[in-house]
Amino acid sequence: MSLLVFAGASQFAMVRLFSESAPTAIVIASVLFINLRHALMAASLRSQFQGLPVLGRLFAAFVLTDEAFAMATGHFRRGGRSLAYYVVFAISLYVLWNVATLGGIVLGDAIGDPRRYGIDFAITATFIGIVVLAIRHRSDAVIAVVAALVAGGLALAGASTIAVITAGALAPSIAVFTRR
Repeated sequence: MSLLVFAGASQFAMVRLFSESAPTAIVIASVLFINLRHALMAASLRSQFQGLPVLGRLFAAFVLTDEAFAMATGHFRRGGRSLAYYVVFAISLYVLWNVATLGGIVLGDAIGDPRRYGIDFAITATFIGIVVLAIRHRSDAVIAVVAALVAGGLALAGASTIAVITAGALAPSIAVFTRR
């Protein structure tokens, strides 16, 4: 799955849903819903990639992740124009993700429950880093805190999947509303 579905949240959701024998239509709908944010990210980067041929744009879309988007956006904000920055970063993430997947296959049973080592916090730490690096204005910080509080509250209530989706939809909605 890691070779074909380069989207961590989708992979986690797919594994959980398949393990619970969810209907295939529910799995597909859930994955599409979780990844709707990629359409917004791609639209944001469209002007940077418009000179690429269709296959190049499709490849750029395949390796588009939250991390690659954050790094590319930062690069372009600082005046960078080279697409090589995005391509190298995104391909590196893809390779490392798949190497880590292989490591998990080989060493997963030896590690056991990752929570006892705090490894489960790695994804949260990654997103905190992405958000902190993206903050430019006080309103950005307020949006991040509100989304984090909502997501944290929902996660504590046992709705961790809904927490991610809700915070992911809430943050841009607040941004649009406050900037108008």
